[in-house]
Amino acid sequence: MANLKEPLDAATGQQIDAILQRLRNSKDVGADLLQVLDIAIGITGADMGTVQRFDERADCLTIVASRGFSTEALAFFGVVRRDTNTTCAVALMRRMRAFVEDVSTSYLFVGTRELDMLRAGGIAAVQSTPLISSSGHLWGVFTTHFRERQIESEFDHAPLDRLAVQVADSLEQREGLVPSRHFHGKQVAEDAQPRG
Repeated sequence: MANLKEPLDAATGQQIDAILQRLRNSKDVGADLLQVLDIAIGITGADMGTVQRFDERADCLTIVASRGFSTEALAFFGVVRRDTNTTCAVALMRRMRAFVEDVSTSYLFVGTRELDMLRAGGIAAVQSTPLISSSGHLWGVFTTHFRERQIESEFDHAPLDRLAVQVADSLEQREGLVPSRHFHGKQVAEDAQPRG
């Protein structure tokens, strides 16, 4: 994860403002969420990531944008329920960030099929941040994944937390504050490194 002790530069701030404006009136939410995901990956210094939409009726998270994952990994993690061994399921249940510094030693993953899939994808660490609007509505979860182990205490999570609230607020405005309306976006499987 990138050391976030320094504030975001002006160019990143302008990029965030522009994408949030587009997101509020988006005709292609999947493409705009992919740009938001690229920003989240850049902010955290991660290697790959996903954006998941919370489906209230089905009580699960569904991937709506991704960067850096194989088709197999997207199929495996495409729908995450509360009892799934993932940081995004923990973030959903607790409505707060879940951070695993080393997936190979975490109680959440040891001995699970999820660990096997993470290892196959070269993932060593992972964090999930819920997308909760200012009004308290849970829209979904950002998850960023790292190829190297991380030390959570060394980083300031404030920039990602601010982005998460701004994205949730923008999506809530776009959806007209109707919690039951669901976005069904694109899943984008790419082996390329994120743009940043």
